[in-house]
Amino acid sequence: MTATRRWYRHRYHSPLSLRIVFATIPRLPRVVQPPIAAVTAALFFALLGAERRALLRNLQVITGRPGWRLRWTAYRVFYSFCDFIVSYCFVPGASHETLLSMLSDPERGASTIDACLSGGRGLMVWTAHVANTEFASRLLELHGRPVNVARVVEPGNPAEAQLRDLMVNERLRVVDLSDPLATVQLLHALRAGEIVAMQGDRVFGGVGVSVPFFGRPTRFPVGPFHLAYAAGVPVLPGLVVRTGWLRYRMVIGPPLLLDTSEPPDAAVPRALIQAVSFLEAHLRRWHSQWLNFYDFWPASVQPGPATQAPPAPPDTTRQTPCPGTPPSQ
Repeated sequence: MTATRRWYRHRYHSPLSLRIVFATIPRLPRVVQPPIAAVTAALFFALLGAERRALLRNLQVITGRPGWRLRWTAYRVFYSFCDFIVSYCFVPGASHETLLSMLSDPERGASTIDACLSGGRGLMVWTAHVANTEFASRLLELHGRPVNVARVVEPGNPAEAQLRDLMVNERLRVVDLSDPLATVQLLHALRAGEIVAMQGDRVFGGVGVSVPFFGRPTRFPVGPFHLAYAAGVPVLPGLVVRTGWLRYRMVIGPPLLLDTSEPPDAAVPRALIQAVSFLEAHLRRWHSQWLNFYDFWPASVQPGPATQAPPAPPDTTRQTPCPGTPPSQ
């Protein structure tokens, strides 16, 4: 049996650290929060040597940058993570009006999401550990359907459990993927016309399919796509990127509808490749917001320069039809 991978287990990720953040940051003027985050990011950039080195190796694959430019980019990832942690002071209890005010671009792909949900269908939102996934899950509440966020909560990690519990409300549920019944719960939610959101850039439980990612064979989980295939619902690739301190923008890709007339072994990898291509294209621009502090690529595929960037994808956030949507009358 493959052991559960521990991505962020260090002594600073603790309930005490979270209590300090939650007790101090909301009392400070917003203008002083970014400078404090800048100093904090520098401190942890120095203290967390293993995470810093893994991050540098990941960014070398993505950017090909040398020397100080690579280290500066890595520092910016730590700064983005500070923004993410501080957002827990505000995002969980924010009203929908407050959430919308935190968007730097009011266009959030709402018409595409509503089209995908038309006719009572559910929707699988495929995302990654970029910028602020918790903000993204709260935005999904605005579509009037229950939102089910699938995540892994490591046993014996009280800080993660605390963050999970902060996000739960009457519209947003958290489904722990370590629960043996998690797959059944998520499939039931999709068939009931609800939204399921899953982060697709970390393999849990050792199950995954290898696809090209920055020119290297990389394993990604296929669970979100099998669930969408079984429920007959679209998969919507999407990210929330940071445009300033506690300011965000929603980016979505073309919705994917898996062809259930062919076997899942054919339909699922094809959809996975499309979703991973969406992620790669946007990470080339937003690489300083990819919050993965462990060696993402196996050592056997680490060496080599970064691949040439593909053409930038079109901005599909504003007008992307959902496959299978009935034509307007």
